[in-house]
Amino acid sequence: MGRKISSGMSGWALVCSMLTTSVFLVGISAVSTAETQGLPSVILISVDTLRADRLSCYGYRNLRTPGIDTISQGGTLFWQANAQVPLTLPSHVSLLTSTYPFVNGIEDNGQQLGPNVVTLATILKSRGYATAAFVGGFVLDRRFGLNQGFDFYDSSFDLRRRAGGDPGDIKRSGEKVVRFARQWLEENSARPFFVFLHLYDLHTPYTLPPGLRRSQGPGYDAALSYVDQVLGNFWKYLAQRDLLKKTLVIFTSDHGEGLREHDESTHGYFIYQSTMWVPLIFRWPTGTGTYPARLDEPVSLLDVAPTVLQFLGLPQSPQFQGRSLLGLMQRKAPAPEAEVYGESRYGHNHFGVSSLRSLRLGRYKYIEAPKPELYDLSRDPDETRNLYAADRSLALAYRERLGAVRSRFQPQQTAKPAALSPDVVAKLSSLGYVALSGSQSAPAESGLDPKDRIAEYEQYGRAIVLASSGRVVESSELLKQLLKKDPGLTDVHISLGLSQQKQHQHNEAIQHFREVLKKDPLNVLAHFNLGVSYYEMRQADEAVKELEAALAIAPYYTRAEELLGTICLEKKDHERAKSHFNHMLTVSPGDFSAHYNLGVMATLEGRWEESTRHLNEALRADPQSAEAHNTLGSSFLRRGELERARGEFVEAIRLQPKFAWAYYNLGLIFRQQKKHGEANRAFRQALAADPTFRPARDALERLRDSN
Repeated sequence: MGRKISSGMSGWALVCSMLTTSVFLVGISAVSTAETQGLPSVILISVDTLRADRLSCYGYRNLRTPGIDTISQGGTLFWQANAQVPLTLPSHVSLLTSTYPFVNGIEDNGQQLGPNVVTLATILKSRGYATAAFVGGFVLDRRFGLNQGFDFYDSSFDLRRRAGGDPGDIKRSGEKVVRFARQWLEENSARPFFVFLHLYDLHTPYTLPPGLRRSQGPGYDAALSYVDQVLGNFWKYLAQRDLLKKTLVIFTSDHGEGLREHDESTHGYFIYQSTMWVPLIFRWPTGTGTYPARLDEPVSLLDVAPTVLQFLGLPQSPQFQGRSLLGLMQRKAPAPEAEVYGESRYGHNHFGVSSLRSLRLGRYKYIEAPKPELYDLSRDPDETRNLYAADRSLALAYRERLGAVRSRFQPQQTAKPAALSPDVVAKLSSLGYVALSGSQSAPAESGLDPKDRIAEYEQYGRAIVLASSGRVVESSELLKQLLKKDPGLTDVHISLGLSQQKQHQHNEAIQHFREVLKKDPLNVLAHFNLGVSYYEMRQADEAVKELEAALAIAPYYTRAEELLGTICLEKKDHERAKSHFNHMLTVSPGDFSAHYNLGVMATLEGRWEESTRHLNEALRADPQSAEAHNTLGSSFLRRGELERARGEFVEAIRLQPKFAWAYYNLGLIFRQQKKHGEANRAFRQALAADPTFRPARDALERLRDSN
């Protein structure tokens, strides 16, 4: 898909174009680090859920975004860039692999990208670049496969503190993401590097610093103001380190946000420009040849990776399906109009409506739906006047070209649904489920037009927001109303079951999870939450069966494995518990619960070095964990390192002032040190924190007897 490098290319691109061309199939031939010296570094910044028309450099007048506007200075702003799909994981997979969602097989969040995929990161790593990614949302966690090609992939999320919440809501602040990126750059910027920076602060629910919340108020623009400040500070850092002179910076987003346009509050359901139009800015290194400040032709995120490679003078991958934009910027005559494809299966997968597909070519955009749509974006950028009936012949021509795009690019082998292994079939059969090799959902084209169900979809969204804010009774009522209209909505059944779990109505919750599994035996969420309810009802054996089924279907589902490990601990089966927690670390190396529980078991077994290592890793994941500080202190206490133990207990008490065990353990130290007065005080504080805490009462009695 690449073009010949023109004479207008920069000096290093011409030099690099003479490097030996290799064919990128599954493996990529590596070159020495010496060959990359002199090549520019690359920073790819993706601000999740960012609408292009909310940036002042794209004409927005209600909010200034000076930090982001600065990136466009000395660069090229693409005025009409489009995402392929309005969902975080699929869009980023298309961005980094330059492949269509229907080709790479990632068309929804929560799917797992197969191994040996060629990405921008794998190519740059093979050319000697140091590669690192820093992501702000759990939806891009390493377990979903986007970490391929990155030497370091920072996706540290504490799922323990968000148990029962929507995984799509789990995030880290932009400040934290950028701080980790800066730390990595301090040690790795001496040679060419590729850094992928993903900020998730614009994704609901908004969680802004208190000071900014007070000054800006809640909402999308306030969150954008925060992101702009974070990126402005990052830009200053890059300038101070003199990195901008030799770095190609790409700024973009994965999708926009509905903000009530077309009655859609968030994103994923429709494929109008409110969620498909994204910013795209290439900021060129100092000394690069002349490029236009703005380009108005429609382009897509598929074009980013090919453009980066051609700019660096590196050969294109035959797997890439986008085009390099350098030729478009250097053209002397008008270029042929390029087709821009879009899709969403989200409404079909989660709400029983038809999937959506679109084709943009020039000024027109066609949307394939049960009620097709055609828009002239030059005159109607908000897509309010459907021209399908008035210009049916043009719409049908676009429909034909849309079908041709899908026919021209066939799904990769890795994207085809894999047959279930015999172990999975056996596991599901033992539970009474008929194991199918794929989803039982109807064809993507079937179902109501999404436009006819947007009111119910928004009601479902309100129910989710109510549940996440603790108003589970109100949420449950809305969900029950939806199920009366359509009892077949599996996502609504799961959400209602989760609300009932929070109300300790586990029998009712079980009925909803079982209803889902009748229709979809491979539904991991239903298996997992059915296991949770059985566990809460003290039916451990039934819980284990469902949790093992969830893991058989999705081996990366660490929440199921964590609960299985917990059940094994309760049964005193430490070896199986260790096996589960160790496997969790192969999926999520920084997982708090896995390290914490392995640390506890190592402490009980007197394996001090191992206990210290795991507990320190747990504290790295969650420095605010009073339990981990207390357990680490117990480990030091048992090996006689009293001062180190004392420090951990004091920190545990600071974090959790009513932590009876920490006071008790502190008392044990004072008793060993013959400081009976301080020991007495610590044991009494333990009882004050928990009047039923028997060990502290017994310790006080022994202290009195010894006196």
